Amino acid sequence: MSADTPFVMGPIRVEPAINRIESEAGPVELEPQVMDLLVYLAGAQGEVRSKDEIAAALWPDASVNEDALSRTVWKLRQALGDDAKSPRYVQTVSRRGYRLIAPVEPVDEAVKAPGGTVSAPVLMVSALALVVILVGASVLLRSPQASAPDQGSQTRGETLALLDRADGFYAQYTRSDNEAALRLYERVLSEDPENAAALAGQANALTQRVIRWDLDGASNRSTLTEALQSGALDTPRALAALERAEALAQEATRLDPGHARAWRALGLIKAAQSDFDAARRAYDRALVIDPENWGAMINLSELEELTGHPDRQADLLARSFEAMSRDYAVNPVAIRPWHSEVGLAVARLRAEAGAPQQAELWYRRVLALDPLNAEAVSGLARLLRAGGDEPGAEALCRELEAAGGGRCAR
Repeated sequence: MSADTPFVMGPIRVEPAINRIESEAGPVELEPQVMDLLVYLAGAQGEVRSKDEIAAALWPDASVNEDALSRTVWKLRQALGDDAKSPRYVQTVSRRGYRLIAPVEPVDEAVKAPGGTVSAPVLMVSALALVVILVGASVLLRSPQASAPDQGSQTRGETLALLDRADGFYAQYTRSDNEAALRLYERVLSEDPENAAALAGQANALTQRVIRWDLDGASNRSTLTEALQSGALDTPRALAALERAEALAQEATRLDPGHARAWRALGLIKAAQSDFDAARRAYDRALVIDPENWGAMINLSELEELTGHPDRQADLLARSFEAMSRDYAVNPVAIRPWHSEVGLAVARLRAEAGAPQQAELWYRRVLALDPLNAEAVSGLARLLRAGGDEPGAEALCRELEAAGGGRCAR
């Protein structure tokens, strides 16, 4: 079976060439890597494939951490309507990896068996369709007023696409993008009020609205620290908005206690309410669930700054930078706005702590990923000058300015 050959898994038809699966619930569009995972496991014919083998097959040119693979498996299960605790399709084999437990047959073999007879999988699907038709007819006969299915309801694939789009808007941290994210999360929740991911996303976006922008849009803050110091979080409207966000996040953690992002959202809300101990517990819970959750590390680092622990702040930011580096190939939209800023923050903290060699290393790490970052060039140039390397500092500044990357602070 080639990589683009359509195949069936029980009642599900898989179309690798167009990244789509179809079942009685309707079509679902898959991300390319999610489809690649499904095709790879299907090709293993029920055998277990280790996490290392899967990572090498899906990301041959990138160093990918286990969290990226786990998210890809999670997205596949969501698309298939599968349950990790009682799987019908993708089984987790403890300490070994994953395998596809549903029987797989290419479509050209499944449609017609040798001799022109219909093969067993198609007979099963046809029988199932007949049962559905008969049951549906009996329901209609018993309920003359039964209405037709809502044609506007979202399919599972549409819900996942809306969530991905909402997360992408949210990750830009502008007011208009944040408002767009809120509307998309609300669209998901209008169809699925118990969607933990949408509840957590809405809680995050509502909290960011209060932290970053006054409700009349007059002010623009960039950090929780600024918001706390300004008093903007103490107004009755802000307190009410945070209370609503907290209710959403608490509901998300109740519905899915293993949802790291829901706990991270709760941590941010508690920090905005100045309940730092509760915020720390929520962030710690998120990191127990997902040790690579770089967003929780960034939020926790600001909490350490607020509570007077800059040494812990630098270490958490360094860990989050490493986690983002491992996750970048899978999640570039969310990571790009943060990656350089986090590296720069580590460099500044190392310099302030009297460790110029470590600060230089971090400025260089930022420049390796973001070669025209004016702050990294300026910071590195200052360190070079302080170390007696004036020609090296000038060369860096000239290169930045010649490339149109801005002026170097001298």
